[in-house]
Amino acid sequence: MDKILILDSTLREGQQATKVRFSKEQAVKIGTELDALGVDFIELSPIVSQSMMETAKELKDASLKAKLILHGRAMKSDIDLLLKLDPEWIAIFLSTSDIHLEHKLHTTREDALNRAGESIDYAKSHGLKMRFTCEDASRTDAKYLAEMVKAVHERGADRISITDTVGIMTPSSMYSLVSEVHQQVPKANLDVHCHNDLGLALANSLAGVEAGANCIHACINGAGERAGIPKLAEVAMALRVLYDQRTDLNVTRLHHLSKLFGDYTGLYCDAFSPVVGESVFRHKGGTHLGAVLKSDGKAYEAFSPETVGQRRRFVVGEYSGRNVIKYLSSELKLGLSDSQIEKAIARLKEKKGDVFEFEL
Repeated sequence: MDKILILDSTLREGQQATKVRFSKEQAVKIGTELDALGVDFIELSPIVSQSMMETAKELKDASLKAKLILHGRAMKSDIDLLLKLDPEWIAIFLSTSDIHLEHKLHTTREDALNRAGESIDYAKSHGLKMRFTCEDASRTDAKYLAEMVKAVHERGADRISITDTVGIMTPSSMYSLVSEVHQQVPKANLDVHCHNDLGLALANSLAGVEAGANCIHACINGAGERAGIPKLAEVAMALRVLYDQRTDLNVTRLHHLSKLFGDYTGLYCDAFSPVVGESVFRHKGGTHLGAVLKSDGKAYEAFSPETVGQRRRFVVGEYSGRNVIKYLSSELKLGLSDSQIEKAIARLKEKKGDVFEFEL
């Protein structure tokens, strides 16, 4: 598997998902933090507002390592607006499903093909690198989708995004869809943009890269339209742990980045959210906790908390056993005897709940 790229769409999808828009300063801060993490692309939509136009200008002047992708519709007026920022990369989108063509664009398949080709020709005539997004690809007739992908690839699209816009795919159906497109147009660089309406966005994205895509779209805390798209932290760690991919990413920043986004928007991850949730490295059960102590976490952790900027926490209470009491006795130099440890355990069992917890 070639290196899987990560596109972060927080400055686009995240803006749509939040009740309170980022300030320009906050958006620039998020962009620079994403760059420090090591994402490959940062996507934003200057066409949305003057504030986002100014944010794009500041990020462009910041000399980030990540490529900025400026997002707009597949139409000359949007491309003209993006050209004012002298971009290297733009992304244009156009619906391809019949339901979108009929009810959103009020057009035909043939007209959509023509519009896509004309938009790409116009962008490429200005020397731009570009991504073409097939919106609602997962509900598009398979033959027509392959025809569209082939057409835009031949017109010069540098990347093509296959989208599960309403989150209806399963990993097996996503694999089949991307595999078919990849076989039809093997030289095309494919992105996957999966929405999380049924909780399958991450699984579907991974299925897409296994089928031949080489870029996953993600967002801090999974923000985005409706149920959002894959969480950046989950994408980064899934690639690292499951595929030995993207070990270059500075994943120690993931917890901080999640909290920063929450502080700005109020959209925090819940305690049980993978990777960045506050309970991910919180250990409670007696035998469970004992095995964690003896294995330095390896018995019950797929990766260490320090890897992602977290700390391991132990809960002491009615579920506690001998191991944690002996550990505390040793660390606090209490010198408890075996009988005193047994008495302490008995008293904890009477408390009916958690008594306290501590970080290791």
